[in-house]
Amino acid sequence: MAARFGGRTVLITGATSGIGRAATLAFLAEGARVVAVARGRERLDAMAAEAGCERLIVEAADVSDGDSMERLAQRVLDTVGAPDVIVANAGIGLDARFDETTDEALRSVLEVNVLGVVRSVRPYLPAMLERGSGRVLLISSIVGKRGVPHYTAYSASKFALHGLADALRAEIYGSGVSVGIVCPSSTATEFQQRLKRIGPEQKKKRPRLHSVESVARAILKMATSRRREIVLSAEAKLMVFVDWLAPGLVDRLLWHYLVGRRKKR
Repeated sequence: MAARFGGRTVLITGATSGIGRAATLAFLAEGARVVAVARGRERLDAMAAEAGCERLIVEAADVSDGDSMERLAQRVLDTVGAPDVIVANAGIGLDARFDETTDEALRSVLEVNVLGVVRSVRPYLPAMLERGSGRVLLISSIVGKRGVPHYTAYSASKFALHGLADALRAEIYGSGVSVGIVCPSSTATEFQQRLKRIGPEQKKKRPRLHSVESVARAILKMATSRRREIVLSAEAKLMVFVDWLAPGLVDRLLWHYLVGRRKKR
């Protein structure tokens, strides 16, 4: 059976860990040429050595640095041309109550999770539009569909991606370039260990974790379709539905499980 992405170029940010790494390996397995982008050169080189695949191109760049991303885009466009698929995956989190979230902390989340996504897509879009084809995938979260306590900054950044995607779809309608969003819930990655916290760590029960491989499979599925959005896990789909039906009930349940229980301890 022919590889689904043979001859196609995929650019992935946040490519050396978690969902980004799994997606990189999955696209390589399907025949794609992958431009893997991350901040750390050492981890990029280690991944390249492990993959042992000439179709893997590693590029060190920081999505929070506009100049770095512009230089990256110029290198990519000059060497391999406009990507066929962009997976804007790089992101950071923040666990903090709203009243403890400083301007600096909020700004750092928005810099990576919103502006970083813009910088991962905008430089390539003119060439994709000129070619008349391409797929842009933004990696959001279930908290981009329904905000939860202690994640106001992170939720705001992920909600912003949905507004960005809606506006961009209308701007480029009929161009041949499409935009999709992938919304995982909790995933078994390094994300929680790297998560910045203000105040004590939240001792809360988490839903069953996705594997990074299952999220990568969803990304591949979205890359071959024009579907607007996919929400992963039955629990996340249920929360979205109940929030649409009775948002006040979800407020109460989230307070009980994530706020009230802590106050009682």
